[in-house]
Amino acid sequence: MSKINWFPGHMARATNDIKDTKPLDLIIEVIDARAINTSRNSDLIKLINKPKMTVALKEDLADAKSLNIPDDVMVLSIKDGDAKEQILYQLNKFFADKIDKLKTKGLLVPQFYMLVLGLPNVGKSSLINACSEYGSRAIVQNKPGVTKRKQLIKISDNFFLYDTPGIMVKKVDTDEQGYILSLLNVIKKDVIPLEDTCEWAYNFFMLKYREQFVSYFKIPTHVSFSDFIDFLCRRFNFYKMENLYDKERGMDYFLNLIKDGKICRVNYEKN
Repeated sequence: MSKINWFPGHMARATNDIKDTKPLDLIIEVIDARAINTSRNSDLIKLINKPKMTVALKEDLADAKSLNIPDDVMVLSIKDGDAKEQILYQLNKFFADKIDKLKTKGLLVPQFYMLVLGLPNVGKSSLINACSEYGSRAIVQNKPGVTKRKQLIKISDNFFLYDTPGIMVKKVDTDEQGYILSLLNVIKKDVIPLEDTCEWAYNFFMLKYREQFVSYFKIPTHVSFSDFIDFLCRRFNFYKMENLYDKERGMDYFLNLIKDGKICRVNYEKN
């Protein structure tokens, strides 16, 4: 697979769009807990001269035991139901000094504006929905590129969030990064050949999570990738005409299982 290169103009447009968002007091960077480093958009964050708070979502899909979580990253699962309380706690802690100073000047309800930023489909809109008030909702679907425009959403009397489209301006330096981003559903599946992604995923799971993988599919411990896809085609009746396996359907099914976290909890950066 050739390396994925993104046009430099995308970075400039994204940066200008963010800088035009005013007022802006904080960047909330959303990443995926299953690949904390790979899902960061560090190049873009560096170009924005604003304080940052990083939140890793999808904790419920991540292999927590093997995660190497940096001190500056808060890990959350929206499904736990206390995401809003945790976010508000961190925001109140972060802005405590400013809130006190503004109140001494007579501003009883200081207001702060945050921009939620991250790669497509990492969970930005889900986080905003969990925190929102008064029925304000961001659009959520399990595919990249759903949010089309900035939205301003109130989460408390003090705090407001700007939702933004997932901006894919991250430079992908290695094939492995591309495969991981595809499995996280950040990159649309037609960008990287389906077979390449699935074969990398198969080898990764058989190396790092062999016991769970073999148990889930009930397959022998040593089977080739090609034979594994044939097995899926037989098991789920993925056939073309003339009794030929529909391997594309088999691989697509496999890829969707991974994206939905059905096989096991995973850390794509596991040593």
